[in-house]
Amino acid sequence: MIKVSSNIKLELIRKSHAKELFALTDSNRKYLRKWLPWVDGNVSVNETMAFIIRSIRQNKRNDGFNCAVLYKGKISGVIGLTEISRFNNRTEIGYWLGEEFTGKGIMTKSCKALADYCFKKLKVNRIIIRCEVNNKKSRMIPERLGFFKQGILKHDGIRNGRYLNLVQYSVYKNEWK
Repeated sequence: MIKVSSNIKLELIRKSHAKELFALTDSNRKYLRKWLPWVDGNVSVNETMAFIIRSIRQNKRNDGFNCAVLYKGKISGVIGLTEISRFNNRTEIGYWLGEEFTGKGIMTKSCKALADYCFKKLKVNRIIIRCEVNNKKSRMIPERLGFFKQGILKHDGIRNGRYLNLVQYSVYKNEWK
């Protein structure tokens, strides 16, 4: 567990989170659908449980993990390392929040805490965050934290059968404040 603040904690995702995490996804389906390609495929607690099981396996392989973002003891979203590349000594952070939890600084603080963890504990040299070009709220997070915009990755994502352009942000260990 990573304690972010008195109200925010990051807890490795586990099977006991399945019902609460699915309920958050289900109640935010319309909001999340705008940005996340997996939302329409997650239609039951069983799909959420399958995601959690994949996350647990990924963590055991030591090539990434997912955490429940707990705000005042409730799951507000997910943050994790989509991959850890030991060969390239880098990782990539991915995240999402339920709509009612946005605008409170939860994800910015969570990303900062996870980046600190990555540089201090995992000893990576570089962290990447990719956001859809039009997702201004998501893009503000790496920008606030001092990540630099590396460029636009054309047709790098896909959602609802349409290719998406993503902005890639990075920060290196020696630049992290």
